[in-house]
Amino acid sequence: MSRKIAIIKIGATGDVVRTTVLLHLFANDEITWITAKHNIAILPFKQANLKKIIAIDDVGNSGVLKDEFDLVISLDDDLKCATLASSICSKNLFGAYIKDGKVLYTNNSNEWFDMGLSSRFGKTKADELKWENKDSFQEILFRMLGAKFNGETYLIPEDIISQGKPNVIGIEDRAGARWPTKMWNKFPELAEHLKKDGYEVVFFKEREHIKDYLQDIGNTSLIISGDTLGMHIALALKIPIVTLFTCTSAVEIYGYNNMEKIVSAELKKAFYRTEYIPEALECISLTDVLKAINRFKKVNM
Repeated sequence: MSRKIAIIKIGATGDVVRTTVLLHLFANDEITWITAKHNIAILPFKQANLKKIIAIDDVGNSGVLKDEFDLVISLDDDLKCATLASSICSKNLFGAYIKDGKVLYTNNSNEWFDMGLSSRFGKTKADELKWENKDSFQEILFRMLGAKFNGETYLIPEDIISQGKPNVIGIEDRAGARWPTKMWNKFPELAEHLKKDGYEVVFFKEREHIKDYLQDIGNTSLIISGDTLGMHIALALKIPIVTLFTCTSAVEIYGYNNMEKIVSAELKKAFYRTEYIPEALECISLTDVLKAINRFKKVNM
């Protein structure tokens, strides 16, 4: 018998993409996904078990608060999302919720939220736990929900096609303002080297519609990026990717045997710090990245 499940996952957009692995876990259930309006277009709307996608700002008019769910999975620990999770009628709640004006989280979700901003231990201990963590987000998420992760893939709209154009390499040199240490300072120099080797190099840019951005990535045969939305889209499209980890966890990202990880030797110095830490970027050389690209080119291009 199918269950009615509500998933609350608002952002960041890349985190929403990686959370779509839950659609495999609950393949026989009816899922309502609540997210930010700008994320709606990246969810796989043709997926049979994804019955509703609702913008969080439209929840009041959607009927969700009048419905009853078997399970609410609340994966964002900000006040707005936690309050919503506590407002939805459900038999079971997993994740963040609100009590006496404070964001808390259920015991069975401790493994993830203990490493986050709402950690019951405080940020210093949370960062220590995150540094010591050895498992990917997917492995942790499935385990907390009583299942085993077996490499289930990301799911994005089916009309985004990976054309894998030969000899086209994409570079995502941007990152959100919160993470200035994700922006490696040698991307322009890297592009010139690749062009001299006969490759067409595309720098991804902001597009009016997010699906156009997804398709831009789909038109490449390999991309180089930091820990960004572009990285998650490449993984979803099964496009080989070289990823630079300069301030966030590399082990948390499951590479699906399609990712070459370059981890900064100064990662600990910049680990989840939102100010610019130049040492974490400068210790990654152009040679390091070119070697990683060459390893992938021999296999995939």
